[in-house]
Amino acid sequence: MQENLLTGNKHIYEEASDFLSKIDSDWKNLVKRKGPCNIKISSNLEPYQSLIKSVIFQQLHPKAGNAILERFLEIFNDKFPTDKFILKESPIKIKSCGLSKNKLSTILLIASLNINKKLPTSNEITKMTDNEIIKLFSSIKGVGEWTVQMILIFNLGRLDIIPQNDLAIRKNYQKFKQLNTILSPKDIIDISKVWRPYRSIAAWYLWHLE
Repeated sequence: MQENLLTGNKHIYEEASDFLSKIDSDWKNLVKRKGPCNIKISSNLEPYQSLIKSVIFQQLHPKAGNAILERFLEIFNDKFPTDKFILKESPIKIKSCGLSKNKLSTILLIASLNINKKLPTSNEITKMTDNEIIKLFSSIKGVGEWTVQMILIFNLGRLDIIPQNDLAIRKNYQKFKQLNTILSPKDIIDISKVWRPYRSIAAWYLWHLE
């Protein structure tokens, strides 16, 4: 099991910030400018529900994603639905909240997999490694590695995740280091080795780069 940000120990954030500050002067200045990391962990959903929420937000600006999520929740009396309620509801009605055909299919597939005990519970997933979770969830049609990585960081609070395919991270690192070209996902993986074991927090700082 990977160490979780939700241990109740705020010193983890302080340790991570101190660790990153010692990498070089650029990191030191960024951490000083932004202050302590504050990843907002949302752990009130079951893993399959977190996965569905992440699917809704795929390739969308947060504002657009939130609008669709709000309409999705309205269908279910403003509560995140269980797999049973999702499968009982009219697919046409669910799609009407602004979902694409592909996203609707993925959401229905996730609900079906969970109701058939093919996905881990909240308790079971804490015993899984990052790679085990990525392998399992990304095997679902319509779920990519980035989607799973968002769950690992923002729902499970895993410390050492680097979303190498995230365009904002790649662009912001280019800006951060004043590079001439945008980096490839492989470049980010290689560079981020020195950020271990706090790559999730390093990603947070890069997302918040001005």
